[in-house]
Parts: sequence; C-alpha cells; structure tokens
Amino acid sequence: MHVGELLCQIAEHGVSLQCSRTEDRLHYAPSGALPPHLVAELKEHKLEVIQILREDEVYRRTGVIQCERQVFDLACEYFLEDGKA
Repeated sequence: MHVGELLCQIAEHGVSLQCSRTEDRLHYAPSGALPPHLVAELKEHKLEVIQILREDEVYRRTGVIQCERQVFDLACEYFLEDGKA
C-alpha cells in the first residue's frame, strides 16, 4: 500500500498520528481504533510516516509547504470549508 493511501485510511478511522522530534517512535490515538492490517501497514511504513509528520512540523513553524501531502491537505481544507466541494 502507498503511504498516501495508508494515511487516508488512518484518517478515515478518526485516528491521529504523532511522533517525537528526536526519537523514531510513532504514536496513534485513540489506541485500538485501527484494524490489524492497518497497524501492520503503519509498522511497515513507520519511517516514511515519521518523515511526513516531521515535515508537517516544519510547515507549522515556518509556513513553507514541504511536501505534496501538505498541498493536498490545504486544498482539502479549502474545498471542504463552507461546503465548496
């Protein structure tokens, strides 16, 4: 599964992801909300997901878009706001 598809499926389950700035540990909440196959995919792509989360932190701090996923997220926010989509 592609990481983008994985992140979309995780979001559909209402799960949020977090990682620390210094350790390569990934946390999700609420725990137990993901089915086993998504947990396995998350473990398989852990380092890629952590990299994406850290890039998002850079965006929040600097206001600079660092990856395509941020463009997609910003577009979704814009089009879903006020029922535009």
